[in-house]
Amino acid sequence: LGLSLVGAVLMTGFINRPLQRLSFAASQMREGQFTTTHLDEKAATREIREVNIDFNRLADRLAKIEQERALMLAGISHDLRTPLARLRLETELSVSDIATRDLMAADIAQLDEIIDKFLDYARPEPTDMGPVPLSGAISRSIGPWRNNPNFDIQVDVAEDLQIKAEPVELVRVLSNLLENARRYGQSPSDGMTRVEIVARVHEGWILLRVRDHGPGVPDEILKNLTQPFFRGDTARTSATGSGLGLAIVKHNTELYGGTVLVESELGKGATFTVTLPARSLMRL
Repeated sequence: LGLSLVGAVLMTGFINRPLQRLSFAASQMREGQFTTTHLDEKAATREIREVNIDFNRLADRLAKIEQERALMLAGISHDLRTPLARLRLETELSVSDIATRDLMAADIAQLDEIIDKFLDYARPEPTDMGPVPLSGAISRSIGPWRNNPNFDIQVDVAEDLQIKAEPVELVRVLSNLLENARRYGQSPSDGMTRVEIVARVHEGWILLRVRDHGPGVPDEILKNLTQPFFRGDTARTSATGSGLGLAIVKHNTELYGGTVLVESELGKGATFTVTLPARSLMRL
């Protein structure tokens, strides 16, 4: 009986260790890390060895697919932007009517922005993770609208609050939320867009709220706002673009292990709450 128990313990450890390594490698693959974990292809047990070999080949194939996708996106960006740049130049030089020229230039700029949205949504997850001052990221995202007289942004964020994130992607999340407010958060009374950005720490979580005071969003379409290519045209006016801005916000936030909650009340605007877990919380 004693020998049987010792043998069972040894056998359990012999099986559990490879399974634990496989579980960890699978979790890394789920997070998009295809090349960080390589399983032992010379394991003593034939079944485990074959599983490890197949898993490594799968990871290599997925890594290659990801590289090919990145290359394809870069090619698409170049191939589309080159004729757009020529078209913009030809428009400015050949169209004599100023109003028509401005409209055509605006259409070209919108196409260029849509291309950016497609590439942002398809871009692989950020790898340059580090402590980023939240107030600094908010300041950079606000920059393009500082001199807009119809866009009033109020910020209430502690200066010492930092987030473990990729700086460019974090600014992109904030910029997309502000762009969404600019497009759809105009006050019905005076046409002004008023946005409040507030960050608080609650029970180990960072809660970043971006609230506008626009017409709001009906309940029946509220849950779809962060879906790719969805635009709430019936809820708010002046709806243009690719319908990917809020999908990018959700996509990038989830890469950090966070969530996005959308709340709205008709006539009182919409609130987007980005919640980041405690492991993303840092202090200076």
